[in-house]
Amino acid sequence: MNQGIVLEKRLDNVLAEAKEKGIEVNVSAEISQFSVKIAAAKDKYTQAQAKLSAVLDLKAGDATNEQIKAAADEVNTLLKEARDAVKEAHGILKTIVKKLKEADSEADISAEVEVEVAQDTSASTDGAETDETTESSAEAAAST
Repeated sequence: MNQGIVLEKRLDNVLAEAKEKGIEVNVSAEISQFSVKIAAAKDKYTQAQAKLSAVLDLKAGDATNEQIKAAADEVNTLLKEARDAVKEAHGILKTIVKKLKEADSEADISAEVEVEVAQDTSASTDGAETDETTESSAEAAAST
């Protein structure tokens, strides 16, 4: 889910640079689509975390292997849906950057931004409480 946070920061950075350079382009529809995709990714990720807790509870209880496998498959499906939504949001971000660059080809609009992310890994099986990482948008995502 860090990727979604990174993309949100990149969008904020791109929009701030465009405003600073006086670039006037209506990208509100794209921003709305972007926000919907990021919200969907966060929702799917949250659902997957809850389901993962349920899987761990099933393992600790008297659940059959089939029940555990079915629940684990649901977790994987939710995580895939979250990843897909983030990929779609990234595509929308690339469209926004392209439109801004087309409006002023001389402007150097960059989607590069350093983002610090606090990652909550309490639901993971490794037992770590929290882990702070700093990700460069260039390292965290394919370039725009």
